[in-house]
Amino acid sequence: MPMYRVVSAESRPGFALPFEPLHGFFADEETAGKVTFAGIIGAADARPVTVDDAELEVLDDSGDAIGRYWLGRFELKPKNISPAPGGSASLEVPSCGGEPCPHEQAIWSRWRRGSILLGEWTRHPATQHGNWLHVVQNAWFTSGKHAMRCDTGDIVIDGQHWSSKDSFYCAIGEAANGPGGCFGSNLAALHDCVRSGSKAAQRYSVIWNAVETSRRALGDAFVTAVTEIFGQYNVEPR
Repeated sequence: MPMYRVVSAESRPGFALPFEPLHGFFADEETAGKVTFAGIIGAADARPVTVDDAELEVLDDSGDAIGRYWLGRFELKPKNISPAPGGSASLEVPSCGGEPCPHEQAIWSRWRRGSILLGEWTRHPATQHGNWLHVVQNAWFTSGKHAMRCDTGDIVIDGQHWSSKDSFYCAIGEAANGPGGCFGSNLAALHDCVRSGSKAAQRYSVIWNAVETSRRALGDAFVTAVTEIFGQYNVEPR
């Protein structure tokens, strides 16, 4: 099953272009330029088409979408199609100019196999925690989940080895909703998640281990803001 598919968000129902691999999309600002969609079966003989609301879907091994990125205008025309061995073709287009997201392709390659492990995000370098968090958030909303707490019991987080705010959001997402879970990616989103979760009948606490270590790493203002958000909805931090 190919890892990717280009689809029309609304304007062209039924348009779908599966392919793999993908080059140049998950790039940083220094290497971004051309994007190549490779391994497209039947593209060389396809009728020309232009889609103005194209999305890039990341697929799991069953062909279901687990992530989405906005592409915008997408042209499937002879001028940008190159035949490839085995009857497939590649399509080269200018970079979409979106937010750079290096390392996310490797994370998605693991994510699409399912069964994310507890603490798996910590195995990535701290500089990639933001990429992991973006994949978590993307997958969460692609699956149709909303800002809320889906698990039960207390939220237990350990700030002993956090190095950034991204690390905090990865940790609390997992603590609140299990491996690969999301519980906000900024203070506004965290507020929405706590507000939604506080509607549940069962009260819960946030057990924040090594909070002073977290304060040194993340800053007093951030830790204070987080605890104030919990306090607004009678979620007891301890």
